[in-house]
Amino acid sequence: MRGFAAVFLAQLRIFLRNPVDLLVTAVLPLALVLLFGFIWGRGERPTRVGVVLLADGELLQSVLAEFPELAPQTYPEAWALEQAVARRAVDFGLIWDGRELTVLLAHGRVQENPGFAAWARRVARALERRRAGVPPPVRPVKVHVGKLSAATWYDHIVPGLMAVALLQAGVFAVAGRLAAMRERGILRRLQASPVPGWAVLAGVGLLRLGVGFATAGLNLALAQALFGTAFSPHVGRLLFYGLAAGLGGMGFGAALTALARRPGSAATLGSVLVQAMVFLSGIYIPFEFLPPGLRAVGQILPAYHLAQGMRAALGVVEPAPSAFLAGLGFALFGILAFWGFGRRALRPESRA
Repeated sequence: MRGFAAVFLAQLRIFLRNPVDLLVTAVLPLALVLLFGFIWGRGERPTRVGVVLLADGELLQSVLAEFPELAPQTYPEAWALEQAVARRAVDFGLIWDGRELTVLLAHGRVQENPGFAAWARRVARALERRRAGVPPPVRPVKVHVGKLSAATWYDHIVPGLMAVALLQAGVFAVAGRLAAMRERGILRRLQASPVPGWAVLAGVGLLRLGVGFATAGLNLALAQALFGTAFSPHVGRLLFYGLAAGLGGMGFGAALTALARRPGSAATLGSVLVQAMVFLSGIYIPFEFLPPGLRAVGQILPAYHLAQGMRAALGVVEPAPSAFLAGLGFALFGILAFWGFGRRALRPESRA
């Protein structure tokens, strides 16, 4: 145990002194949680519409009250509303003179203007119905069903990022650190010392797993503290999918190290493949946005099932047997591949 503790503490000091390791393994996942939180973590806000009432203002105000998704703001004159739309103080503007409804849109909001124009058409049709004495149509009520009824897309992103943090920690434990130690002859020198081989592998592997779990925990804490996410965590499932991601990542890193000639190449290849896997697994963007062909590819990737498992562990979606089986298989693959890498990496040193 003394050998394991010595290796563990030495690797901890090396990790803390290496800015690249800190950036990729710890800082980047936390930065992504903050970035996506500021984009999607605030929930849906109402569309802000500026209104100028030149005549029959009560009619338009009563029509706008039918749309809770709109937040109307009244302006005294048209020029003031034009300035507000241009400065994006409101999303779009409506000028009502009792006969015509004029719509003001900001020129630079190319992607959002079609949606704002659609809202203006809905308001115009409601005005026509109100003036004709026709009652308003039946409005559908949107209800989210599932484990977390009020889940937003950010509630789906956070568990996925936790899985990515553990996956990356496992990949770089082997494709980065252990491969570099083998090339530089550090493993050979350690084998010549009283430190057993299992202590070397366990020291590096457990350190990276610990970093992955710490980063995933910080992701969850930041999301809850800054953006008010409300999860229902299941501790057993969290540990299972966390270990599956970390151990599977180690096996993935071992496979990449066997393919690459140099440790730097293995680490770079691992980073590229992990990010590609994350993109295709629907972690950064909704999975339904991908074309059918890419969705078919994403559903066979371990990152997809790990993310789904983490979402189930936090109460966002229902648990699925496919996610459990995929996580178990990925973990077993990681253990076997990591063990095989250890035998290959330490064998030359034992002969020296």
